[in-house]
Amino acid sequence: MKHLLVLIALGTLLFAKIPPLSFITLEKGSWHIVVCQDESTCRTIITEQEPRTYDYDFTTGSLVYIASDKNVHLIVDNNESILLKSDKNAYTEPSFIEGGKQIMLVELINRNSKKTKLVSIDLKHKKMKTLHAQYSTALEPYKNNTKVYYANVSCTEACNKIIQEIWHKDLVTGEANQMTLLNVLSHQPRANKDNTKIYFSSIKGGSYHIWEYDFKTHLSKQLTFGNSTDGFPSPYGKGFFFLRRTGNLTKMMHYSPEDNVTDVMLPINYTKIRNLKVKQ
Repeated sequence: MKHLLVLIALGTLLFAKIPPLSFITLEKGSWHIVVCQDESTCRTIITEQEPRTYDYDFTTGSLVYIASDKNVHLIVDNNESILLKSDKNAYTEPSFIEGGKQIMLVELINRNSKKTKLVSIDLKHKKMKTLHAQYSTALEPYKNNTKVYYANVSCTEACNKIIQEIWHKDLVTGEANQMTLLNVLSHQPRANKDNTKIYFSSIKGGSYHIWEYDFKTHLSKQLTFGNSTDGFPSPYGKGFFFLRRTGNLTKMMHYSPEDNVTDVMLPINYTKIRNLKVKQ
């Protein structure tokens, strides 16, 4: 199926120049994926079904997404096909790795999130292999070089609440280690380019805000504050972009050590945004 790329001309960005990025937005009652190569042009990618989670490869222009039919859909050269069907096991949170040659996914064993595996599939040979497996729930993986970062559910019924901490695994040595110890829900880990810091969203303190884990000090600290819900941190340069939800509105923000938190003003009035991804 040939897909129409709806081009949307953007005006001048008011506060911060945006890098190549993508997100899911609600337009005319349905969810769509929007890709912005720079501050002057964005495009809405028309898919066969509504996307739940996705990833976009800025180099090849390929797109992978989990559709409303729960299958893994792949778009290459504007042609859409089903890469994996959700039968005995289900899949979620796809991401391109190895220069777009492979796709990493969370595999839900028996279609249940109580036990998961992190797997990858080679797009050329269609071979799947396990990257990480333990008797628990690993979600929202992010691969940077030879390390995979993920949110691991460590306690539920026994703690009278869900505790989810940030872990990382070295794919060369096979060693996995817990990074955070906040004893709350922490998720959406993203590493900066040189793997010195991890940004993630945590509900420590009562509301979801963006935190930082420093590999040198092995300490976590809160970076964003306020009466809002902050999530989807996407590292870029010395800081990161993220989404801030206040009431029913969501807007894009930028954090840097110099300027702290500033607004990112897109001329297109996107008020429902999720799953922000920024090309580093």
